[in-house]
Amino acid sequence: MAKSKYSGEKEIKDKIEALFTYRKLSDLLQHCNEDKKGDFYTHLTDIQYQIYLLDAYLEGHWVLEKTRLHSFWNAIRKSLSMLHYSPEQVELLLHEIRDYERIEKNCRKGKWPTGVSFRKFYTTKSCDVRLIRRLIYNAHPELNAIWKEKAWVCYDLITEINDDIGDVAEDLLTYNGNRFLISIIRRGNSRTAGRYRKYLGKVTSKAKNYFKKHRAYGENGQLSAWTIARSKETLELLDQVFVKTDPSIYTTSLLLEKMK
Repeated sequence: MAKSKYSGEKEIKDKIEALFTYRKLSDLLQHCNEDKKGDFYTHLTDIQYQIYLLDAYLEGHWVLEKTRLHSFWNAIRKSLSMLHYSPEQVELLLHEIRDYERIEKNCRKGKWPTGVSFRKFYTTKSCDVRLIRRLIYNAHPELNAIWKEKAWVCYDLITEINDDIGDVAEDLLTYNGNRFLISIIRRGNSRTAGRYRKYLGKVTSKAKNYFKKHRAYGENGQLSAWTIARSKETLELLDQVFVKTDPSIYTTSLLLEKMK
């Protein structure tokens, strides 16, 4: 049986706080003078909270009940509608959350994330962060003068990969579609390490080229520094996992017994 994702409400709220900080959503909110005690911040964290509840259900149950899924989705819609989006707008805003749910569901059909390209998988996996950022930019379009929304692409890819690598041990006891873990199980340490290092190098080079061309724009110098720092941290984390982790631990993965 899968391990319970969260011990309670406080753990989820702490995770949201950490997410907003790590993914620099808090910096965006600070730039537009949104107080953590204000209504807008409260609405954003509640949307993320409801998404995490759906996430916990997907990770904790192999057999999914439609009624439970509908309940989680209705809660997400209701939370998002509190920001005065129409039902049609809500569905458009949530389509990438649906896409990631589909990736998780596909694991139950023997269609594993290793069959999805790095870019597509980690772009889709960052759907919740990009949703919150989109809501912030919608409410404060003046942020585009500081950082274009598209300037966060490489930062999102790198930090999502970091999350997968960092969560590999805890995800052994869940049904999380952790692409890094699944790659280790299906392809082994060496191939996984090589492919992840290569892709991280590719994304980092792309980020450097982008910021070299747009360094003078707004505060791109700061975002560039954050992106390169996260890349270095992720590569170091990748090395640590393979050096410090006993490979036999992967035989305890709940997903392993579901693979054919």
